[in-house]
Amino acid sequence: MKNEGWYFEDLRTFKRVDNPVPEPLPEEVVIEVGYVGICGSDLHAYTGEHPLVSPGKILGHEFTGRITKIGDEVKDLKIGDNVVVEPSISCGTCYNCTHGRYNICNELKVIGCVGHDGAFQHFVSVPAQKVYTLGEFSMKLATLTEPFAVGVHGVRRSSFKPGNEVLVIGAGPIGLFTAIFLHFSGAKKLVIIDLIDERLRFARDLIPGAITIKPEEFRKDMFTFEGPDLIFECVGTDATMNTAIESARKGTEILLVGVPPAISNVKMIYVQDRELKITGSLMYVKEDFLVAMDLLEKGMVDFDKIVTGVYAFDELPEAFEYTLSNKAKCIKTLIRVGDFVD
Repeated sequence: MKNEGWYFEDLRTFKRVDNPVPEPLPEEVVIEVGYVGICGSDLHAYTGEHPLVSPGKILGHEFTGRITKIGDEVKDLKIGDNVVVEPSISCGTCYNCTHGRYNICNELKVIGCVGHDGAFQHFVSVPAQKVYTLGEFSMKLATLTEPFAVGVHGVRRSSFKPGNEVLVIGAGPIGLFTAIFLHFSGAKKLVIIDLIDERLRFARDLIPGAITIKPEEFRKDMFTFEGPDLIFECVGTDATMNTAIESARKGTEILLVGVPPAISNVKMIYVQDRELKITGSLMYVKEDFLVAMDLLEKGMVDFDKIVTGVYAFDELPEAFEYTLSNKAKCIKTLIRVGDFVD
């Protein structure tokens, strides 16, 4: 049996490879991959803009599939189960792991990003404890769980309370999922900023009551008390981080959900002068992942609309190039890896 994959060889270069089908360790399962999402971090790595992910691996961390092999110590899963995978792998013994924050483990590995090959291949072995069964839930839609969990974690990490008036910067996948969770968590007012008209229209159509604007249209008097109660920065550029800082009312909390550059040029004088609180948000933990799964399965909004393109496995390089060049049209691009999925 072959395990064909796409190896991230160099910037904007994938190489077709044929690796052995993995055998599971005692606490692992082997998954035949169904769908994989192309994440913004994959695109940043592809172009050399990601501070932590570089060539020399198989990418792909947003994925679903079915179990084909089970390690000797795995008891609660079975061959044939349809599953979604939480791609973080932690040590389990450091301070943060033992205090419920394994997403910032000292030895954190991320399948398809850091320390472990990902799902742009037909078979991948993963720890069984990171696998969640889907039952009858759509494998295609469940592929959105990982990016949705990023948004859920950002909100749960913040000081958000129902009735807050909130600004979300960025209407890409992470911004949309953050805004969706804020909406269903009881945000009184939700303002979303983006540069791209198509993305603003998409957000407005997807999220009832959302106000969508371009950066130059922002006014603090759009909110009851001269600015938002909370700001979620979901892009990760100097420009958007400065927009967050400049938009903040004194004493406001800003959540950094988007992945920033390694070195940033931001207006820190405003952070000090206005006593702003900047809170980092990295990935998610199990509780966030399960919340995201539940909301997706309940269909709280028309999540199918978020999948704006599906490509065959053979078309992966073209899918990356098209998604990179058409950010206005592409919200979430999926790769159909397995021939057993629709």
